[in-house]
Formats: sequence, C-alpha cells, structure tokens
Amino acid sequence: MGSTLDDVRFLVDSENRVDALTALREGPCDRDELQATTGASAPTVGRVLGDFEERGWVRRDGHEYELTKPGAYVADHFTNFFDRMDTERRLRDIWQWLPSELSDFTLELVADSVVTVGEPGDPYGPANRCASLYRETEQLRGFDAALTAPHHFEELYHQIVDGMNTEIIFPPTVSENIASTYPKKASEVLESDSFTLWLHDGLPLYRVLIFDDRVGIGGYDADSGVLQVYVDTDAPEARTWAKSTFASYRREARCITS
Repeated sequence: MGSTLDDVRFLVDSENRVDALTALREGPCDRDELQATTGASAPTVGRVLGDFEERGWVRRDGHEYELTKPGAYVADHFTNFFDRMDTERRLRDIWQWLPSELSDFTLELVADSVVTVGEPGDPYGPANRCASLYRETEQLRGFDAALTAPHHFEELYHQIVDGMNTEIIFPPTVSENIASTYPKKASEVLESDSFTLWLHDGLPLYRVLIFDDRVGIGGYDADSGVLQVYVDTDAPEARTWAKSTFASYRREARCITS
C-alpha cells in the first residue's frame, strides 16, 4: 500500500501527473486530450492513467477517463495546495516590500495579482504599471508615502485635470515637494473640484490605490525611495482590505482642500 508520503511524492515528482490530475479535475478526458494538455507522449499518458487507476483515482468510461470520488478529493485538495505553493513562490521575494506587518494583509489577498517588479533595465516598471491604471479609471482613492517618479506625477496630474475624481492621502513632505517642483500644476490640481487632498504624518512606506475595477499596492525601497514592486488585483477581498485601510488612515489625516 505504501504511505501517504509515498502518494504525495508520486504526484509532486512528475509534472505530467500534476497536469493530468488538474485536467481531469475539470472533467472527463480521453487520452488525446490528456496528451495535448500535458505535452507528454502517448506511452507516458498511458502510464499516468494506469497509476491513477491502480490507486482508484480514475475510471474508464469508453474512450474517456474520469475521476472517482476519491480521485476528485485528491485533485481538489492537491491542486489547491499546489496553487497556494505557487502563490507563495511568486510573492516570496517581494513580500518584504508589501504591508506584511499588517495582520489582515495576507497572501490570499494578492494571490491572483499582476506583479510588476523594478528591474535594472526597467526601474520604472512598477510606476508605469500604476500609471497605466490611472488611464482606466474614473475614480481614485488611496494613499502614497512617496510618489517619487516624476512621470508618475505627470500622469496623475493629467488625469485629475481631465476630471478623474481623486481623493488621496500624502505625507506633508510629499505635498511640499510636489508644490515646490511643479508649482503651476500643483496649483491646478488643488483648485480642481475633482481633487481632495489629505495629509498624514505617519504613513507607512507603501502605496495603496483603489481604482474602479482594481486595487494596487506598491512597496518602496527604504534606502533609495524607488517604487520597487507593484501588485494589482480585482479580488473583492483585496478591495475590502484596501477600503478599510484607506479609511483608517483618512480618519487620522487632515483635509487641506475644501
């Protein structure tokens, strides 16, 4: 019979078995379909199905194979575990720049996110991804601890003067820097009926923005102040978290626009 660990090893030691199990989870498949899904040869698919049958995980119905109830149980729980491990692997190296110190910010919130990381050849990749989302929304709320990329402010400026309804929280230093660097444009933004500015003295070193359809979370490098990573998602749970976090900082902030 072997052990439970043997069955786990049996699955994880072969991408073909994982791919076949995942495909069968979606519904009955014949051998040709499994070959196309896994990219494996006919003999390999045959061995995989034979091993599954031996364990009682699949049964044959004509030319098709389908999961048994025990097989469906294994498929559901194994693929969920596999997906969680894949999520952890994707986020492992960038977790340090996200709001990981907050107990209610979990990997599940950003499991299906688009991840953009600053690279040596493209240091402004995260800022560019964020700027592209400005162009897809009519309303923006959130807070930003730095706003260091010049073209990021330019994009935000154009969207606000074009009527994007914006409510944002900055540290006083960021507001002062924008006002001194872009005095004319900053004045236009502050006079816009679509813009509300709040100031907060204790914002954490990251960015949380709520768009019409997505939520974006960006993390800054503490030494350089560069936006190091940006993740954005349309997950409802992430939106709930972002709205609650924004509201908590806004309660502590002071509004400087009428």
